[in-house]
Amino acid sequence: MARSVTKRLALAGAAVTAVGAVATLVAGFTFGLFSATEGGATNSFTAGTVAVTTTTPASVTCTITSMVPGDASANFSPSYANSSDSTCTYNVEYTGSANAWLGVDMTVANQSPGLFSSASATGIQFQLEDGTPTTYVSSNATNTTNTGDTTYKQEGSSAGTALPTVGVSDLLVSTTAATNGTVVDFSLDYGMPLDTGNAFQGGSVTVTLTFHAVQSKNNALPADCAAGHQCNAGGDSSSFVWS
Repeated sequence: MARSVTKRLALAGAAVTAVGAVATLVAGFTFGLFSATEGGATNSFTAGTVAVTTTTPASVTCTITSMVPGDASANFSPSYANSSDSTCTYNVEYTGSANAWLGVDMTVANQSPGLFSSASATGIQFQLEDGTPTTYVSSNATNTTNTGDTTYKQEGSSAGTALPTVGVSDLLVSTTAATNGTVVDFSLDYGMPLDTGNAFQGGSVTVTLTFHAVQSKNNALPADCAAGHQCNAGGDSSSFVWS
């Protein structure tokens, strides 16, 4: 089965109806035999659709600028000296007719100079969650000076892994397939540790969240995939694919 997103396929089977007319000659008289056929049935086949939408396009960009050490968004944890910046929020709705797995890609693009580093405990930290609540990416900071890097969890692992500078793809939304009308509310919070040095001064970063879906029927999740974790195609010796 093709797994193309938002494409429809309709096949119509044409039924052939045959009407028989029979004439019989008996002793010089012609009799018209009564006959009837039942109306032909039309069989139609329609492929399901897979589609995900937001109040804005499915690829939503959140640009964070003009921060100083000690700044954070209101819901970032732990609280920083000034946790009053706005949270980036996205309401995502699954609108396909076929049940589907939902995923989110988080792309991080540093400008020059950049504001995020996967190799440093300083620089901006990210926290991506949804309203269930499931955490996708989280700073493992234990205090306002930040003793760790932003992390995410890989498939089959309970330990946090440093978020790559370029971001991460295929974070699984849920191990329960989405149905038409399923809504997920995402929030991206962020904070800049007090010990962020001058190397990040004037830096900026763009974070893009891209939401995607793939049919769930005949496309079983790997057994070691968990909500909020990266779920890889073909993982756990399975044939699971995202497209």
